[in-house]
Amino acid sequence: MTNTMSGNAGTISAGLRMAWPARRPSGRAVLVVLLMAGLALSSRGVNAIALSGMSAAGPERAAPAVTETAALQAEARRLLAQYRGNPPALRDSAGAALAAGRNDATVAVFLKLRWAGRLRAGLERYGAMLASADVQQLAFAAAGVQRYGAQLHNGLLLDGPSRLITVSIHDQRLIAYDGGRVVVDAPVTTGRPALPTDIGAMRVMRKDAPWTMQSPWPKGSPEWYPDTVVQMVVWFTRNGEGLHDASWQPASTLGPGSQYGPFASHGCIHVPLAAVKALFEWAPTGTPVVVYPGD
Repeated sequence: MTNTMSGNAGTISAGLRMAWPARRPSGRAVLVVLLMAGLALSSRGVNAIALSGMSAAGPERAAPAVTETAALQAEARRLLAQYRGNPPALRDSAGAALAAGRNDATVAVFLKLRWAGRLRAGLERYGAMLASADVQQLAFAAAGVQRYGAQLHNGLLLDGPSRLITVSIHDQRLIAYDGGRVVVDAPVTTGRPALPTDIGAMRVMRKDAPWTMQSPWPKGSPEWYPDTVVQMVVWFTRNGEGLHDASWQPASTLGPGSQYGPFASHGCIHVPLAAVKALFEWAPTGTPVVVYPGD
């Protein structure tokens, strides 16, 4: 929900998005386009922020071309043997690896990890080759995608912040990492198209339990809702967006596509109660929260 914070320490306008200052339009849609174009991203209130504990060196320096080519050729031979006679399955597997790598690259770019651009370029170089009709070329491209995808993922976990919360809009999924280990993995529901959840690198700003969400919209408005109590909220923006439970939403309706459904929020992120309890106890103020479009 979207919520507006009042002077009462236990009340906020729901949506459940709270309005610390009144909500202003952001450049979220523009951000997504810029990110896909590989440009530096920023928007009012959701700028890509540099987070502590991250090295500029990156997880792995560029390998000599000859060494990398030899490694990819060996992996390509293994893939050819594994998917013998089934190029479509190989292409599908590589496509999934490409999507995962792009997601990790997006998060790394938002976190301003300096090696992200180099590894993303390598990923896309081989990703562009996946359309090849030549099975040898396809296998080589798949090997390259897997290599750079693995480097991006490992780099994000090992060189990024020790504690990290990520939310994919496409997958409607939240994953929290602690030292590279997944500690929370849960389906979620983000903001509806008219009131989408902000995109970018943010931080846990405060936590409240319980909390009364109060509508920042007047009664009679299509966005108005009655005062709504939630058990706990982990706020990650100053304009009223937080991770919170949503007792009115059936658990079965969380997950992919739910941002278009009847339980879509006003900008907050609905999380199963058990998951938000874990996050509430685990994530201190300052924990990075990265919301990204997803591939």
